[in-house]
Amino acid sequence: MPYFCLILCLNPMSMLGNYGWGAAAMDSDMLIKPAKRPVSARVVRKFSDFRSEEDGGVTIFVVMLFVLMIMFGGIAVDVMRYEWRRVTLQETMDRAMLAAANLVLPPNQTPVSVAQNWFDVAGLGDELTVDYSAPTLQGEATSSSRTIVGTARVRSYNHFMHLLDIPYFEGPVASGAQQGVSKIEVILVLDVTGSMSEPSGTTTKIAALRTAARNFVNILKFNRDASGNYTIPKDPNNLISIGMVPYASNVNIPRNLRDQFAFSHLANWAVAPVPAAGTGVPNINCFEFPVSSWNQTGMSRTTPFPMAAVADTYRPNSPPNPTVTTSSSGGRVVLSFRSPLNTGTGTTGSVPNMAGNDVICNHGDNLSTSTNETTGNMVLMPTTVASTVTNQIALLQPRGRTSIAVGMRWGTLLMDETARPIYSALRSGEAAMAGRPTDNNDPETRKIIVLMTDGDHVASDHIPDVYKTGLSPIWRGADGNFAIRYTSGGSALTGGTRPFMPTTTNTCSGWPMTSNREYFIPHLKANSLAPRNRASDPEGQSSGGTAVTGACDPRAWQATPTWTGSGTARQLDWSEVWRFVRLDWVVQQLYMRSGVQGTSNYTTVRNEFVDPYLVNDAYMDALLNTNCTAAKNAGFEVFGIILGDSVIEDPIRNCASPGTGYYYRAFNGAELNSAFEQIAVLVSPLKLTQ
Repeated sequence: MPYFCLILCLNPMSMLGNYGWGAAAMDSDMLIKPAKRPVSARVVRKFSDFRSEEDGGVTIFVVMLFVLMIMFGGIAVDVMRYEWRRVTLQETMDRAMLAAANLVLPPNQTPVSVAQNWFDVAGLGDELTVDYSAPTLQGEATSSSRTIVGTARVRSYNHFMHLLDIPYFEGPVASGAQQGVSKIEVILVLDVTGSMSEPSGTTTKIAALRTAARNFVNILKFNRDASGNYTIPKDPNNLISIGMVPYASNVNIPRNLRDQFAFSHLANWAVAPVPAAGTGVPNINCFEFPVSSWNQTGMSRTTPFPMAAVADTYRPNSPPNPTVTTSSSGGRVVLSFRSPLNTGTGTTGSVPNMAGNDVICNHGDNLSTSTNETTGNMVLMPTTVASTVTNQIALLQPRGRTSIAVGMRWGTLLMDETARPIYSALRSGEAAMAGRPTDNNDPETRKIIVLMTDGDHVASDHIPDVYKTGLSPIWRGADGNFAIRYTSGGSALTGGTRPFMPTTTNTCSGWPMTSNREYFIPHLKANSLAPRNRASDPEGQSSGGTAVTGACDPRAWQATPTWTGSGTARQLDWSEVWRFVRLDWVVQQLYMRSGVQGTSNYTTVRNEFVDPYLVNDAYMDALLNTNCTAAKNAGFEVFGIILGDSVIEDPIRNCASPGTGYYYRAFNGAELNSAFEQIAVLVSPLKLTQ
C-alpha cells in the first residue's frame, strides 16, 4: 500500500482541517523524512544476510566428526575386547585339548576329566563384562589312542555399542586333539664324513651329532621323569619307527640288507682271515645306483646294481717315484687288511686303510683302537625300539668324503612303500613293524626324513666296473710280494711292448731275454743297474760300467710268477688287488716301474683305473634336488639341517619341505642339538585336529 494512502486511511480527519496547512505539512514530511521499508523486505534481508554469513560454519562439521569418531572408536574398543576374549578362550581350549589327549596320562584320568580340570583352574570368567560358558566336552580313550573335542561360547558386553542397541558380542569356540591315531616313520640321514672329526665349540662335530640325534630319538619316544631323564614311555603302542642312514662317499649297508637286492660285481676276498670267495668284503657293502633312479623314491629289487669296489684311490700331491725299491714299496706288503703300513724301513702306506677317507665305501673302524667298529657306520633298518637306534648312533665314526645325494637316495628308498618286503624280511620278529613302510601319501602316517650335513658335495674317484671283479693280470705270493703279467693282450695296459722286446736284439740292459718272460716282479728290480759288460756277467750283475737309474733289470722278469719265498703264487681277482694294495701303489710299482711301453705317465695309467663318481659337485647337487622333489611329491616331509658356517645353503634349503620349521642352520653343537629338538617337537604325534 502506498505510504500516503496509509496515512489518509489511518487519519482521515487530516483532510478536514486547513487544507493549505495540511498540504504543506504533508509535503514537508514526504520531502524531509525517508520512507520506511516494508516488514517483508526487512525479513528477506535478514535471511539473505544470514545465508552469506561464514562465522562459525566449521563448528557444525567438527561436531559431526567428533560424534562419528566417538561412535567408531567405541565400536573398535568393543570389537577388540570381544576378539581378545575369544582368543583367550580358544587358546585355553587348545591347551586343554592337548593335555587331555596325551597318551601317557593314567587310565583313571579320562580325556573329559583332564580337559574339565584345565578349565576349572584357568581362571576364566572373573570379569563382570564377559561370560564364558561351561565347555561341552566329548572324549574317548583306548589302549592305543586318546581323542577329545570341546566347544564353548564367549559373550563380551559392550561399553559403547549398547547405545546402538547392540548390548554384547557372542561367538562359539571349538577345538580337538588326538594322539596315537597316526603312525610316524622317521629316517635320519646323517653326515659321518671325515670333516665331522673337526672341533665344534668344546666338543667335536661327530660328538655333537651323537648327542643331538640321541636326544631326538628320546624326545620322540619318551617323556622326562622327575629327574629330567627320558624314561617315561610315550609311545606304548610302538607307532613311531626310526631308522638311520649314515653317509660319506657312499652308504654302507649290512649284508642282510644287501641280499634283499639283485647286485653284481661282488668282491671276491678268498684269502684268510676273511670269509670264503663269493661272500664279499666283511662289513662293507655299497651299491652304485644308476643316476636315472634319482627321480623316484622306490628302487627295483630285481635289476642288478653294481657294487662299489672297496679300493683306496688315494692320489698323492705329486706323481710318485717308481724307482723306490724298499720292501714295502717294491712289492711286499703286510697280510692284514686292517692296518696301513706305518712302521719299518721304507714303508709308504701301500696297504689300503679300509676306514680311510680315500675308500669310497668304508666301514668306519677306528684303527687306533682295538675295538671292532666295522658296523658303526652301517644303515640301520627302521625299528620301534629306541635303544637299538641310540646304540647305533653311539657308534658313528667320521670317515670319508661327502655325498649327500647318495645318503638321501637311500633314505627315500627305505621310506618308500616298495620297501615293505624288505621290512618283512628283516624286521619279521618285531610285530609293530608289520605293514611298514605304509603307503606313500597315507593320510594316517607321517613320513619324515631328517637330512643333516656339515659340508658341500665332494666328488670321489671310484673304480669302474671293468676293474672291480674278475681275474686280474696280478699275482701274489705267500710272502706278500706281487707280480704282473704282460702279454700281447689282456686288460689294463698289459699289452704294451716289454723293455727287452725290440724286434732285433731282445736284450734287457744287454742281457739276452726270451719272449716267454712275461711276469714283472717289482721287488726284484734294482733301483739302478749298470748295463752288461761281458758275456760271463750273471743276469743283473755287471762287471763294470755306469749304473742307470730305472734301467731294465733281467732279474725282475720271469717266465713264471715265482721267486724265492713266493710259494705257490696265486692270480688275484681285481677286488683282491684293491684289498692288498692302494691304487697308487699299483700304478707306481706294477706299471710305471715295469718300463713297459705306454706305462711311463702316471696320470695316463691312473686314469685307466678310476672315474669320478657321479661326475662332479654340481651334478651331485642336481641329483639331490631331483630326489628331494620326488620325496616331497610322494608325501614325505623333509627336514634339512646344516652344521657349520662355510656350507652352501641352497642344496639343503631347497631339499627341505616348504613352510616354517623345515630348514635349520646350526653353527655349533648346542645349536645342532636345538635343531634336532625342535624337529622332534614338530614331529610329535600329539596334535590339534580342530
